[in-house]
Amino acid sequence: MRIVAWNCQTGFHKKVEAFRSLRSDLAVISECSQKCALAIQSVDYRALWFGSNPRKGIAVICRADWSIEAIQEPEQKWIVPIRVNTGSTEFILIAVWACRVGDSKLTQYIGQVHLAMTSHEEWFCNGPVVMAGDLNSNKIWDSERRTGNHSAVVKLLAQWGIVSGYHEYFGEAQGKESRATCYLYRHESKPYHIDYIFIPKIWAARVTAVKVGEFASWSKHSDHSPVIVDIADNT
Repeated sequence: MRIVAWNCQTGFHKKVEAFRSLRSDLAVISECSQKCALAIQSVDYRALWFGSNPRKGIAVICRADWSIEAIQEPEQKWIVPIRVNTGSTEFILIAVWACRVGDSKLTQYIGQVHLAMTSHEEWFCNGPVVMAGDLNSNKIWDSERRTGNHSAVVKLLAQWGIVSGYHEYFGEAQGKESRATCYLYRHESKPYHIDYIFIPKIWAARVTAVKVGEFASWSKHSDHSPVIVDIADNT
Protein backbone atom coordinates (compact mmCIF):
# COMPACT_ATOMS: atom_id res chain seq x y z
CA MET A 1 0.00 0.00 0.00
CA ARG A 2 1.41 3.36 -1.03
CA ILE A 3 0.11 6.46 0.77
CA VAL A 4 0.93 9.93 -0.56
CA ALA A 5 0.47 13.40 0.90
CA TRP A 6 1.02 16.34 -1.45
CA ASN A 7 0.00 19.97 -1.53
CA CYS A 8 -0.22 20.60 -5.28
CA GLN A 9 -0.42 24.43 -4.94
CA THR A 10 -3.50 24.54 -7.17
CA GLY A 11 -3.60 23.85 -10.90
CA PHE A 12 -3.86 20.11 -10.34
CA HIS A 13 -5.18 19.60 -13.88
CA LYS A 14 -1.72 20.62 -15.16
CA LYS A 15 0.00 18.22 -12.76
CA VAL A 16 -1.96 15.01 -13.22
CA GLU A 17 0.90 13.22 -14.97
CA ALA A 18 3.25 14.14 -12.12
CA PHE A 19 0.67 12.79 -9.69
CA ARG A 20 0.27 9.58 -11.68
CA SER A 21 4.03 9.07 -11.59
CA LEU A 22 3.76 8.63 -7.82
CA ARG A 23 1.71 5.43 -8.34
CA SER A 24 -0.26 6.04 -5.16
CA ASP A 25 -2.91 3.72 -3.81
CA LEU A 26 -4.26 6.46 -1.55
CA ALA A 27 -3.44 10.17 -1.72
CA VAL A 28 -4.36 13.34 0.15
CA ILE A 29 -4.01 16.31 -2.20
CA SER A 30 -4.24 19.78 -0.67
CA GLU A 31 -5.12 22.93 -2.63
CA CYS A 32 -6.95 20.88 -5.25
CA SER A 33 -10.05 22.24 -6.98
CA GLN A 34 -13.34 20.39 -6.93
CA LYS A 35 -13.35 20.21 -10.72
CA CYS A 36 -9.90 18.59 -10.82
CA ALA A 37 -10.80 16.06 -8.16
CA LEU A 38 -13.91 14.98 -10.02
CA ALA A 39 -12.10 14.94 -13.37
CA ILE A 40 -9.50 12.42 -12.24
CA GLN A 41 -12.18 9.84 -11.46
CA SER A 42 -11.89 7.11 -14.07
CA VAL A 43 -11.24 3.42 -14.40
CA ASP A 44 -8.08 4.10 -12.33
CA TYR A 45 -9.24 6.34 -9.48
CA ARG A 46 -12.00 7.22 -7.06
CA ALA A 47 -12.03 10.69 -5.52
CA LEU A 48 -13.70 12.74 -2.81
CA TRP A 49 -13.39 16.50 -2.44
CA PHE A 50 -14.08 18.89 0.44
CA GLY A 51 -13.94 22.65 0.78
CA SER A 52 -15.86 25.92 0.83
CA ASN A 53 -14.05 27.36 -2.20
CA PRO A 54 -14.50 25.14 -5.28
CA ARG A 55 -11.15 26.34 -6.60
CA LYS A 56 -9.12 25.25 -3.59
CA GLY A 57 -9.93 22.45 -1.17
CA ILE A 58 -8.73 19.00 -0.19
CA ALA A 59 -9.06 15.89 -2.33
CA VAL A 60 -8.73 12.26 -1.32
CA ILE A 61 -7.91 9.99 -4.25
CA CYS A 62 -7.65 6.22 -4.17
CA ARG A 63 -7.35 3.39 -6.64
CA ALA A 64 -10.65 2.45 -8.24
CA ASP A 65 -10.95 -0.99 -6.66
CA TRP A 66 -10.88 0.51 -3.15
CA SER A 67 -13.76 2.32 -1.50
CA ILE A 68 -13.64 5.64 0.34
CA GLU A 69 -16.53 7.22 2.23
CA ALA A 70 -16.64 10.34 4.39
CA ILE A 71 -17.76 9.54 7.92
CA GLN A 72 -18.99 13.09 8.41
CA GLU A 73 -18.71 16.51 6.83
CA PRO A 74 -15.78 18.49 8.20
CA GLU A 75 -16.44 20.67 11.22
CA GLN A 76 -12.90 22.03 11.24
CA LYS A 77 -11.43 23.26 7.96
CA TRP A 78 -10.22 21.09 6.21
CA ILE A 79 -10.01 17.99 8.35
CA VAL A 80 -12.10 15.05 7.20
CA PRO A 81 -12.47 11.51 8.60
CA ILE A 82 -12.86 8.96 5.82
CA ARG A 83 -13.48 5.24 5.94
CA VAL A 84 -11.13 3.37 3.60
CA ASN A 85 -11.68 -0.22 2.54
CA THR A 86 -8.95 -1.87 0.48
CA GLY A 87 -10.77 -5.19 0.23
CA SER A 88 -8.46 -6.77 2.79
CA THR A 89 -8.02 -3.91 5.26
CA GLU A 90 -10.34 -1.25 6.63
CA PHE A 91 -9.13 1.86 8.41
CA ILE A 92 -9.94 5.50 9.08
CA LEU A 93 -8.07 8.16 7.13
CA ILE A 94 -8.04 11.65 8.62
CA ALA A 95 -7.25 13.90 5.67
CA VAL A 96 -5.73 17.24 6.67
CA TRP A 97 -4.98 20.56 5.11
CA ALA A 98 -4.30 22.86 8.07
CA CYS A 99 -4.98 26.45 7.07
CA ARG A 100 -5.62 29.85 8.53
CA VAL A 101 -9.20 29.90 9.81
CA GLY A 102 -10.82 32.93 11.42
CA ASP A 103 -9.02 35.42 13.62
CA SER A 104 -8.05 33.30 16.63
CA LYS A 105 -4.41 32.22 16.46
CA LEU A 106 -5.12 29.30 18.80
CA THR A 107 -7.51 27.65 16.34
CA GLN A 108 -5.60 28.30 13.13
CA TYR A 109 -3.33 25.86 11.34
CA ILE A 110 -2.22 23.10 13.75
CA GLY A 111 -4.76 24.44 16.26
CA GLN A 112 -7.51 23.21 13.93
CA VAL A 113 -5.98 19.74 13.96
CA HIS A 114 -5.70 19.69 17.75
CA LEU A 115 -9.29 20.91 18.09
CA ALA A 116 -10.57 18.21 15.73
CA MET A 117 -8.68 15.49 17.60
CA THR A 118 -9.84 16.54 21.05
CA SER A 119 -13.43 17.00 19.84
CA HIS A 120 -13.60 13.60 18.12
CA GLU A 121 -11.83 10.98 20.16
CA GLU A 122 -14.27 8.46 18.67
CA TRP A 123 -12.34 8.64 15.39
CA PHE A 124 -9.43 6.93 17.12
CA CYS A 125 -11.31 4.17 18.96
CA ASN A 126 -12.56 1.95 16.14
CA GLY A 127 -9.60 0.32 14.42
CA PRO A 128 -6.48 1.58 12.62
CA VAL A 129 -6.13 5.30 11.90
CA VAL A 130 -3.97 7.11 9.35
CA MET A 131 -3.61 10.90 9.39
CA ALA A 132 -2.09 12.45 6.28
CA GLY A 133 -1.72 15.81 4.62
CA ASP A 134 -0.31 19.30 4.89
CA LEU A 135 -0.26 20.14 8.60
CA ASN A 136 1.59 23.41 8.01
CA SER A 137 3.40 22.71 11.27
CA ASN A 138 6.65 21.66 12.88
CA LYS A 139 8.00 21.39 16.40
CA ILE A 140 10.31 24.34 15.71
CA TRP A 141 7.27 26.65 16.07
CA ASP A 142 5.95 25.19 19.35
CA SER A 143 6.87 28.29 21.35
CA GLU A 144 4.54 30.44 19.24
CA ARG A 145 1.49 28.60 20.55
CA ARG A 146 0.58 28.04 24.21
CA THR A 147 -1.73 25.08 23.63
CA GLY A 148 -2.56 22.77 20.76
CA ASN A 149 0.88 23.07 19.18
CA HIS A 150 2.70 20.56 17.01
CA SER A 151 4.17 18.56 19.88
CA ALA A 152 0.75 18.37 21.55
CA VAL A 153 -0.72 16.84 18.38
CA VAL A 154 2.15 14.33 18.06
CA LYS A 155 1.75 13.40 21.73
CA LEU A 156 -1.99 12.83 21.36
CA LEU A 157 -1.44 10.65 18.31
CA ALA A 158 1.19 8.63 20.19
CA GLN A 159 -1.30 8.02 23.00
CA TRP A 160 -3.57 6.42 20.40
CA GLY A 161 -0.71 4.35 18.99
CA ILE A 162 -0.16 6.50 15.88
CA VAL A 163 3.30 7.61 14.73
CA SER A 164 4.87 9.51 11.84
CA GLY A 165 5.92 7.11 9.11
CA TYR A 166 8.80 9.41 8.13
CA HIS A 167 10.21 9.78 11.63
CA GLU A 168 9.90 6.09 12.47
CA TYR A 169 11.58 5.03 9.22
CA PHE A 170 14.49 7.47 9.31
CA GLY A 171 14.89 7.54 13.10
CA GLU A 172 14.75 11.33 13.16
CA ALA A 173 13.25 13.45 15.92
CA GLN A 174 10.41 15.89 15.37
CA GLY A 175 11.91 19.26 14.47
CA LYS A 176 15.20 17.66 13.36
CA GLU A 177 14.17 16.49 9.89
CA SER A 178 16.88 16.20 7.27
CA ARG A 179 14.46 16.26 4.33
CA ALA A 180 12.17 19.19 3.58
CA THR A 181 8.61 18.83 2.29
CA CYS A 182 8.07 22.51 1.52
CA TYR A 183 10.23 25.30 0.12
CA LEU A 184 8.88 28.76 0.85
CA TYR A 185 8.22 30.63 -2.40
CA ARG A 186 9.89 27.63 -4.11
CA HIS A 187 13.28 28.79 -2.85
CA GLU A 188 15.60 25.91 -2.12
CA SER A 189 17.22 28.05 0.59
CA LYS A 190 13.96 28.13 2.60
CA PRO A 191 13.19 24.48 3.45
CA TYR A 192 10.61 23.25 5.98
CA HIS A 193 9.16 19.88 6.94
CA ILE A 194 5.41 20.44 7.33
CA ASP A 195 3.70 17.52 5.51
CA TYR A 196 3.15 14.20 7.27
CA ILE A 197 1.76 10.70 7.06
CA PHE A 198 0.98 9.29 10.49
CA ILE A 199 0.28 5.56 10.64
CA PRO A 200 -0.61 2.98 13.32
CA LYS A 201 2.54 2.08 15.21
CA ILE A 202 1.73 -1.60 14.65
CA TRP A 203 2.17 -0.93 10.91
CA ALA A 204 5.63 0.62 11.34
CA ALA A 205 7.45 -2.72 11.06
CA ARG A 206 5.77 -3.23 7.68
CA VAL A 207 6.97 0.09 6.21
CA THR A 208 9.27 -0.80 3.32
CA ALA A 209 10.14 2.70 2.13
CA VAL A 210 9.57 6.36 2.87
CA LYS A 211 10.41 9.04 0.33
CA VAL A 212 10.16 12.79 0.01
CA GLY A 213 10.14 14.21 -3.52
CA GLU A 214 13.32 16.00 -4.51
CA PHE A 215 13.31 19.76 -4.92
CA ALA A 216 14.74 19.61 -8.44
CA SER A 217 11.90 17.44 -9.66
CA TRP A 218 8.93 18.84 -7.75
CA SER A 219 9.59 22.57 -7.40
CA LYS A 220 8.37 23.08 -10.97
CA HIS A 221 4.97 21.77 -9.86
CA SER A 222 4.52 23.13 -6.34
CA ASP A 223 6.17 24.69 -3.31
CA HIS A 224 5.59 21.30 -1.63
CA SER A 225 7.17 17.94 -2.38
CA PRO A 226 5.13 14.76 -1.95
CA VAL A 227 5.65 12.51 1.05
CA ILE A 228 5.35 8.80 0.24
CA VAL A 229 5.02 5.87 2.63
CA ASP A 230 5.03 2.28 1.35
CA ILE A 231 3.53 -0.38 3.63
CA ALA A 232 3.71 -4.10 2.93
CA ASP A 233 0.53 -6.15 3.05
CA ASN A 234 -0.15 -7.87 6.35
CA THR A 235 0.31 -11.50 5.31
